[in-house]
Amino acid sequence: MSHRPLVLALFTLLGTAACGAETTGPSPALCRVQSGAEVCVDRSQYRPTDFVRITVRNVGSVSIFKDGCATKLVGKTSRAADFEASFDPQLRCGAGATAADVIANSVEILPGATFEESLQLVSFAFQGFYRVNVWIVDSNGELASPLPAISATFDVFPSAGAS
Repeated sequence: MSHRPLVLALFTLLGTAACGAETTGPSPALCRVQSGAEVCVDRSQYRPTDFVRITVRNVGSVSIFKDGCATKLVGKTSRAADFEASFDPQLRCGAGATAADVIANSVEILPGATFEESLQLVSFAFQGFYRVNVWIVDSNGELASPLPAISATFDVFPSAGAS
């Protein structure tokens, strides 16, 4: 008798943050791959003030640099609307942030390695659809792609399950 389905169900319920094809990770529906990075969130629904656990995994064969200045939760109220996707290093690195600031706040992720962090939804987060924008930069602090690596879309509801 195999316990594999039970183990998979338990890990899914616990919301582990590992990504990829590992049996301990969240559903692949919670992850997206772009710009050499797989970006995952730990749940499909959150409430305002919840922490969104984010895992970024390097799926390429060379190191990537995850920007620490502009990683952002972005939302929209309509499925038809576009998500905002502008790079703004001033978000976390202050007014006048330069490429040197971006480099200083970047995290190198080796091939196959992961980086985890959490971002908190604000108390006045509107009900709607959200994702995480993660910017990948080169070793000079310049964008590696004009588009962010993104997580899967998740929902924010005031009455969503407890975190």
